[in-house]
Amino acid sequence: MNTSLPTIEPVSPAIGARVLGLDLSQELTDEVWEAVHDAFHQHSVLVFPGQDLSVEQQKRFTRRFGELLAHSHLLPLTVEGHPEVMVLHNNEQKPPGLNSWHTDNSGWAEPPLGTALYAKITPKVGGDTLFGNMYLAFETLSAPMRQMLLQLTAVHDVRKAFGADYATLQKSLKKKGIDADEQFADQDPVEHPLIRTHPETGRQALYVSAPYITRINGLTDAESRAMLDFLYRHIETNEIIYRHRWTTGDLVIWDNRCTQHFAAADYFPHERLMHRINIAGEKPFLKL
Repeated sequence: MNTSLPTIEPVSPAIGARVLGLDLSQELTDEVWEAVHDAFHQHSVLVFPGQDLSVEQQKRFTRRFGELLAHSHLLPLTVEGHPEVMVLHNNEQKPPGLNSWHTDNSGWAEPPLGTALYAKITPKVGGDTLFGNMYLAFETLSAPMRQMLLQLTAVHDVRKAFGADYATLQKSLKKKGIDADEQFADQDPVEHPLIRTHPETGRQALYVSAPYITRINGLTDAESRAMLDFLYRHIETNEIIYRHRWTTGDLVIWDNRCTQHFAAADYFPHERLMHRINIAGEKPFLKL
């Protein structure tokens, strides 16, 4: 049982903190959990280095944040007996796929609250993950731009994220017997606000996700493309980003409601093995 409060060390001025002094293979007392939960809301990305976790232990810790999700389309990619735990395994035979900024599963009506990723094997070089602060992405825009974005929604489509635009991902799924076109044939696009209100902090954050968004409602096609191109470049601003260099045993958990991440696919042919868990969330909303 973890009874001592952890040490919280920011890893950048913009986003993220390292949590030291906890063994996540052990239960957390309520007092320790409150400290972790508060840090999660303050820093949006938490790094727990040096962990040695079983699948059940990772699930137990992650479940403190909310219900664990099991995605039917990813079942062939999960740990046997643990449909909530996706295996992300890349090596010489399976090159890394998705290589773009995004927030997880925004094409669903209720995207995940957060994601917990546990590093079991890390590459000798490369394989970093970048995290962007979407509170700051919104707050650093000009006042007229913020006012306009507060009035807009965007269409998010699962079929785009798993379609021809991301052929490497589509190909890797097919090797596991997953036909994305068939899987999502009847799944309708969803609409989310471009700026969402975090249900626990009350802060407003930019909510875009390039793999999923097809257009911004109310704009012409040309205006929508131009606005999305601008926003996608804006979230790459160095001052709002933390770059995490993985070490075996790291568990990193992040808040999908106010962050974006980019898994750099720069480590081929080295091996990288991660266990990923998504946490159930709510429908994005904007409260003015």
